[in-house]
Amino acid sequence: MPPGGRSGADTSPPGQHQLNVEPEAIPALRNTFSAALIKLDKQIEMAVTEFRVRPWAGDPVSAEAAEKFNDRSIADGDSALQALLNYQRQLKTAMDNLNQIERQYNVVEGDNTGTMNKSGC
Repeated sequence: MPPGGRSGADTSPPGQHQLNVEPEAIPALRNTFSAALIKLDKQIEMAVTEFRVRPWAGDPVSAEAAEKFNDRSIADGDSALQALLNYQRQLKTAMDNLNQIERQYNVVEGDNTGTMNKSGC
């Protein structure tokens, strides 16, 4: 087994990935994900508030073009906005997982320290 007691096999269910992180890497990863989320939140806000186009010529052709553009970029299930929202969810999930991993490491480290102190080491 590799150092840290982890095997290289990913035993997570299909479609999910297991995240293995060394404890000392967690703060840097959290900072990186947090910075990405801040930038992404601004982009999502801009997409929601400023990205819609209006029919520029006031005729049926530009009205149809504006509608299709807005649907494709904002309203459709596979729109650019939806892709940004999905990415945002993934980043938040990754941060939640990092927090959980950190809590688990702290519990294990606390247990190991307690065991070492009891054994006189």
